[in-house]
Amino acid sequence: MWKRDTDKEKPSKKETPKYQKPKILLIDLPDTALDGVLSVGFNASAGTFGSPYKVKLSDDYTPVVYKSDLPNYTEQEIIIIDLTPSETLDSPEGEKMTSKGEKDWWAKCSRGEIDPRPRVMNMVHNAFDRILWHGGLFVIFAQPRLRQDMVWGEISYGNFKIGSKINADNWSFLSNLHPEYFEIKSDFGEEISVPNYDSQLLRFFRETARNARYTATFNPRYEKKNWIPILSNKFERCVGGLIVPEDSKGRVLILPQISKKPEAIVTLLREVLPDISPHLFSHIEGSRWVERDEYELDSVLKYKAEKIEVQQRAKRELEELDKKILGERDKLVFLHGIITKTDTDLVESVKACLEFIGFKQVIDVDKQILEQDTKAPKQEDLQVHDKSPTLLIEIKGISGLPHESDTIQVVKYVPRRMKEWNRFDVHGVSIINHQRNVPALERDNQNIFTGQQVEDAKHHDITILTTWDLFLLIRGMMKWGWDPKTIQELFYKSGRMPRLPAIYKPIGEIVNYWEKPSVVGVQISENKLHKGERIGYVTPEGYLEEEALSLQFENRDVEEVFPGQSVGIKTKYLRNLLRRGTIVCAVTKEE
Repeated sequence: MWKRDTDKEKPSKKETPKYQKPKILLIDLPDTALDGVLSVGFNASAGTFGSPYKVKLSDDYTPVVYKSDLPNYTEQEIIIIDLTPSETLDSPEGEKMTSKGEKDWWAKCSRGEIDPRPRVMNMVHNAFDRILWHGGLFVIFAQPRLRQDMVWGEISYGNFKIGSKINADNWSFLSNLHPEYFEIKSDFGEEISVPNYDSQLLRFFRETARNARYTATFNPRYEKKNWIPILSNKFERCVGGLIVPEDSKGRVLILPQISKKPEAIVTLLREVLPDISPHLFSHIEGSRWVERDEYELDSVLKYKAEKIEVQQRAKRELEELDKKILGERDKLVFLHGIITKTDTDLVESVKACLEFIGFKQVIDVDKQILEQDTKAPKQEDLQVHDKSPTLLIEIKGISGLPHESDTIQVVKYVPRRMKEWNRFDVHGVSIINHQRNVPALERDNQNIFTGQQVEDAKHHDITILTTWDLFLLIRGMMKWGWDPKTIQELFYKSGRMPRLPAIYKPIGEIVNYWEKPSVVGVQISENKLHKGERIGYVTPEGYLEEEALSLQFENRDVEEVFPGQSVGIKTKYLRNLLRRGTIVCAVTKEE
């Protein structure tokens, strides 16, 4: 594998850039690349996904330890990445972020080397996807796709326990580059062909091709119209090209390895990339000097003055909207509280959420004990007395994943209350804010509770749920106008609380998506669906709803579909929202 050269000298002190926009991040490139970009006035910074490190060669698994540095990566507009790994370190630079008893990333030692970059890439890919969809530009100096044997794992009772497999690699920083959508094959050579027609990009390639080498070939698996192949090898395989996502100004330029990257990057920024993404280079004036005020027509100057008035009015309106946003956040601060807080703050936030979804008689037990000035032992955090059975709610905010003691602690409070109240209609609920220091979408939201924990919850007739699930349900209620009772009812079901409100009836899951004419493929597994019925999609980010106005089975329009059929449903949502595996439900009428 190619190793990246690293410069011995540190980059010069960063001065105020001549051009504030675009914001540029160079990842895993030589320090001289940053010096060159800064020297021509661009606003740039440098970062790294981390470095591979040596481990003892064996068939064992070891934690994936990383140390990355990606300054202000969420707000960058151009991100230039060299996928060539740096020299392998003798040991990892960072430290394991959790105890060995918590579920974490582990990798097999069968290669004698661990590359932590996929873990970091997986952490930032949502932010990078957002940058791309909002018109950002990615430039990638390519390397072959590297797959490691990585799993979720933990040490349990002294033994290593393997969980689910982790599908991540050294291209996992953008969803568009996922193996399911984009094929990358290892191939090596130096003969690179450039098309004959003229453009700034092709002129750049003609000048650099003789100093370039390719290490991979590329082929999109589906949306080939969004892929522009530019460079090819002698066997007519693509070794460089441009991804042009539909309905977005974002671009992904994939290049072979170039020997003089610092100089090439400066040329790209000054001469090539402004042609690819002109909206990012507002400082490039060209012949527009005639539009300066000293050359402008009087009638145009009048319109310019009116434009300034509009902008000033808009600024005032934006300031007013900002005040409303702050007010709304303050009013609903408890919603973010349930996915960030712990201890008393978390209990107060959950109590506010329960009252927000319509529970009337919610008691803070600790506060009640304090007010009554009694020395009662530790009890459940909250009680809900709205109807039978009474709910006893235990709430925990933890940095990792829940242990058995976290999920069933409420069990010991149930018989105490039954005895105290001389009744049996008491139901326990355990609410967990897991991995609370990690942004919610980056948490392990699939493997929170073990199968045994869920079975134990059913056996003890208690409900277990996460605050993230509760947050999504409440946000869905607010967005789609559900009756709060559709969420209330879920607290009385044993086992893990489903993420489906009571009005959602599962019918199947998404198995395909066709960009034109915006049709989603659904495998119907249970319950039938009629044309015109309202359907809901359960996504990692929440819930989407629409009417199923068009149903097709075997290329024929139909009025209803049944279990066992694979059908097409016309949709208004984009592919990045309706991913494979998304649960599809019929939205039933509220009683």
